[in-house]
Amino acid sequence: MTPQWIVFFDLDGTLWDHLDISATNPPFKRISDSSILDSMGVKISMLPGAVDFIRWVRSNNGIISTCSWNEYDKAMDALKCFGLEKLFDFHKISTNPNKFQLMEQVLEALSKENISIDKERLFYIDDRDIHIKDVKERFPDMKFFNIWKNGLDFEDVKRGISFRLEESKDH
Repeated sequence: MTPQWIVFFDLDGTLWDHLDISATNPPFKRISDSSILDSMGVKISMLPGAVDFIRWVRSNNGIISTCSWNEYDKAMDALKCFGLEKLFDFHKISTNPNKFQLMEQVLEALSKENISIDKERLFYIDDRDIHIKDVKERFPDMKFFNIWKNGLDFEDVKRGISFRLEESKDH
């Protein structure tokens, strides 16, 4: 079955607790299932529920893409050290702060594969809302989840996505 929905997933403060992976100093070293260290001893830990959420998206016929304002090599090195790089269908990591452009690139790539995602089945998860104005101008129907704000966690996001997918099933 062709995937019919997509999640754009921030990294800093969303997947892991570090707020700027570009400020770290690889190489990274894995110290546990959920933590790595950079070469200066800075610890980066996975945030609760993030990996389970990514696996949930994939097991429910969704597409998941990183969407991160970072140095590509450092972010990818961290993802690889955690063993997570292959859980994502796309990696859109760039020093360009315009996340809507990264999202457009993914949707264009899908279009070339004859995969079309309904505008009501676009989801974006980030711990900050600084990009949402530009994203909403380009994708007004995209559902944004401001993770961790007001206690919002990945279980809440799953429920929100499930509800919206069910609601838009007949469109």
